[in-house]
Amino acid sequence: MSQKDFQPWSAEKAQELFALSHKLMDVAKQLSEHHAAELQTNMTQALEFAKLTAKNDLTKLKEFQEKAAQEAVDRMEGYQKKVKGLLKQMGKETADEAEKHYDKAKNALEDWLEDAGKKMPVGGVEFSKMVKEVSEASNKVYKEGRRTIDHALEAADKQLDEMSEKTKTATKKAKTTFTAAKK
Repeated sequence: MSQKDFQPWSAEKAQELFALSHKLMDVAKQLSEHHAAELQTNMTQALEFAKLTAKNDLTKLKEFQEKAAQEAVDRMEGYQKKVKGLLKQMGKETADEAEKHYDKAKNALEDWLEDAGKKMPVGGVEFSKMVKEVSEASNKVYKEGRRTIDHALEAADKQLDEMSEKTKTATKKAKTTFTAAKK
C-alpha cells in the first residue's frame, strides 16, 4: 500500500473506530442510567424497610417485601430486554461492518487475481476462476453462519422469556400459598 493510499485508508479506519467508541459510550450511558435508577429504588426501599422495622409492623413489612420482590422481578425483566436489544443492535452493526470489510477484501482479491491471471502464461485464467468460486462459496458460508447465529440468539431469547414466565408463575404460586397458609 502506497503512502498516498495509506492516508485515506488510515483516516477511514480512525473514523470507524471513533464511531464505534461513541456507540459503546452510548450503550454504557444507557446501562449506567438504569443502574442509577436501580440504586435510587433500592435506597427508597431500604428507607421504607427501616421505617416498617422500627414500627415493628410485621404484616406491613411482609407485604412490603412481597411488593418489592415483584417490582424487582419486573425491573430485571425490563433491564434484560433493554440489554438484549442493545446487544442485538451492536451485534448487527458489527456484523454489517465485518461483512462490508469482507466484501471489500474479497473484491480486491478477485481483481488482483484477474490481473495476475492475465499475466500468468498457462492456467492463470482457470486459477483465477477457481479462486473466485471459492471466494463466493466462502461468502455464502459466512452469510449462512450469520443466519445461524441470529437463529441461535432468537432461540436463547425465547428460552429466557420462558424462564422469566416460569419465575413469575412460581412467585404468584408462592404468594397464593403464603396467603392461604396465613388464613
